[in-house]
Amino acid sequence: MTQELSVVGKRLPYWAAQDKATGAAKYTADIKLPNLLVGRVLTSPHAHAVIKKIDKSAAEKLPGVEAVITWEDIPHKLFNPNIQDITLHMPQAVIKDAYIISEKARFVGDVIGAVAAVDEATAEQALGLIKVEYDILPAVFDMAEAMKPGAPLIHDFAKNNISMHMNFPVAWGNVQDGFQQADVSVEAAFQTSKQHTAQLEPLSCIAQFDASGRLTVWSPNQRFFIVRSKLAELFDIPEGRIRVISHHMGGGFGKMADMGAEPICVALAKKSGKPVKVQYSREEDLFGTWTREAYIESGKLGARKDGTLTALSMSILVHSGAYFNRSSATAIVTMGSFTGLYRCPNVAAEMTAVYTNIPCSGGSRGYGVPEAYYLLEQLVDMTAEKIGMDPMAMRMKNLKQLGDPGLVGLPLETPTQEKCIRLGAEKIGWQEKRSRKKEDGNIRRGIGMATYLDVSGGQPFDIQDRNIEIKINEDGSANLYIGISDMGQNLLGASAQIAAEVMGLRYEDIHIVYGDTDYCSFDAGTYANSGCYQIGNAVMKAAAEVKKLILERAAGKLGVTPDKLDIRDRRILVRDNPSKSVSIGEISKDCIYNHAGQHLNIFGKASFSPAQNPYPTGAVFADVEVNTETGGVKVARLLLVHDAGRLINPATVEGQLQGAMALGIGYTLFEDYYINPRTGVLESNNYNTYKLPSTLDLPELEVELVEEPTPSGPFGAKGVGMSGIMGIPAAIANAIYHACGVRIREMPITPERVLKALKEKVV
Repeated sequence: MTQELSVVGKRLPYWAAQDKATGAAKYTADIKLPNLLVGRVLTSPHAHAVIKKIDKSAAEKLPGVEAVITWEDIPHKLFNPNIQDITLHMPQAVIKDAYIISEKARFVGDVIGAVAAVDEATAEQALGLIKVEYDILPAVFDMAEAMKPGAPLIHDFAKNNISMHMNFPVAWGNVQDGFQQADVSVEAAFQTSKQHTAQLEPLSCIAQFDASGRLTVWSPNQRFFIVRSKLAELFDIPEGRIRVISHHMGGGFGKMADMGAEPICVALAKKSGKPVKVQYSREEDLFGTWTREAYIESGKLGARKDGTLTALSMSILVHSGAYFNRSSATAIVTMGSFTGLYRCPNVAAEMTAVYTNIPCSGGSRGYGVPEAYYLLEQLVDMTAEKIGMDPMAMRMKNLKQLGDPGLVGLPLETPTQEKCIRLGAEKIGWQEKRSRKKEDGNIRRGIGMATYLDVSGGQPFDIQDRNIEIKINEDGSANLYIGISDMGQNLLGASAQIAAEVMGLRYEDIHIVYGDTDYCSFDAGTYANSGCYQIGNAVMKAAAEVKKLILERAAGKLGVTPDKLDIRDRRILVRDNPSKSVSIGEISKDCIYNHAGQHLNIFGKASFSPAQNPYPTGAVFADVEVNTETGGVKVARLLLVHDAGRLINPATVEGQLQGAMALGIGYTLFEDYYINPRTGVLESNNYNTYKLPSTLDLPELEVELVEEPTPSGPFGAKGVGMSGIMGIPAAIANAIYHACGVRIREMPITPERVLKALKEKVV
């Protein structure tokens, strides 16, 4: 890291932090429009039912009600709220099985109608006046039951409720031969859970048609350009006649990467002729929207006596719930992560997606990877125990090296996994704690670990094009036009740091225009760790174009060629004679107000479509206490060592990783999305019953950063955002086993499940 940098790498404040601290930042709920109506949704109380008759006449007559809609009032087009179907190179992997509003309810909470009224009380009253006659159908909530012959069909086309079976397309070798070559093999099956993203801002949207019929939509969305395309398709409106604004977002975590309230809100605005706001209640957001995908996953690992892997195989049952959503996309990532973490000559995986009458699953922070490592990293520990090898040593023996194909087949640019593991083992005291004497009494201590590879986007499976513009103002400051939302990860700040570094400006000189399809060029959206790596590269290219124009214009003024110039701290100076200089503001003002016919507003633009996918990597170490009398698990210490390449803003990187670590602890130990197995009703439908970890439940979240720039990244940066959760469940599960000798087969790892495993001595 010899390059001297003045802005990149500094712990600068969160971009526009003042707006959030003072309440000036406007979220969807804060937006006020003249004649704005309140929209509310009517949901089904039944898990599976056909609407025989729906009478909305009384609701329509209620004073103050401006629109009532059911499935009969809106376009009856099948779609998938997963907006990735437009950008995937494998569109056949997406099933369109949903309507904006359907005549059939497939889970408790499915939307069957909606109203728009002058205020919330009137809207609520109107919902109660809609009379619905149901033909209640048998329901099924368990995947095993759903696949049995004669089980009630959730969708007619899916025989035995199986929507899709897929063999992982990037398998290699022959797993049968690999297992025959193994000295030992280990098999295990685990069940993961439906974690809700629990973002602070529930699903919300405002829609307004102007006098010309042009539609404007305000909503928190991670991929709002794709939302525009989906709305255009659903409502037969050209994209140019739709404007989507997505400025601030109260948490994304994958939940806001799909369409939520937008179609219903647009339909209400269209029928009423007035602007409409739809905002879900906390309960509606919990029971009526998608969660992390839930799996029953089984795997097998074969190895030689020295720990060398010979074969890996995996089979996943994907609990889709009532609709397909991202069932295949997340499972493909899970299979790729399971088979791609270590060097292994023979790998194979398969998935089967199953419908049931519960809320559907979707993409969530980690996007199938924590689930993969929850299985794989426990198999590694189980195998290491079987051959009498330290589990850390077994991992080290099978790590991928420079140039090896990573999770998606593209090569590793910086193999820092070993460095992360060694640093973490030293910091946590691995050898000492693995060999410590087992305690007597109810409190047992254990230490476990997991390692991971992550991605810096979805390439080569997903279209992830970025387009950036930069304009220099008369005072020498710059406007950066960037087509993303602010969802809390400070990507806007990182982009400003990159732009300022390239152009020789200060951080505060970068003004950002963002979150608006009318003012920004197409961007694929922020997800899958793609932001800093991909958008940062586009910003670098655009800033380099601007710098080139500045130097060309300044060269004439300073009487030298552009290659003789540098830019530092807002000034262009002659490299061999720094006293000879001119400010960027002077050059820009001269360009704009030039009287010699050389008018120019210095402006640069760039597109970036990633050809590489550098892999963020790291290791997690968990030190836990297990109370064998109560079953309680306490994470006493949690250490994450992570390589994100060049750190654009170290404070942002640490914050992202710590947030993901907290999410991982909640996922592993606390968050139980409990659906009554007899009725299909979500009983953990608020934050009193859906248990999130508080600060009192969390240990100090320790982050150690390994900074090794990756060749293809902006100043060497690669992805961060999802990585902190990847190895948490596996590391904690391995630590629990080390503490008390049992493996908990189902998440979350609750005290009840720990006690049950202890009683049954589950290994």
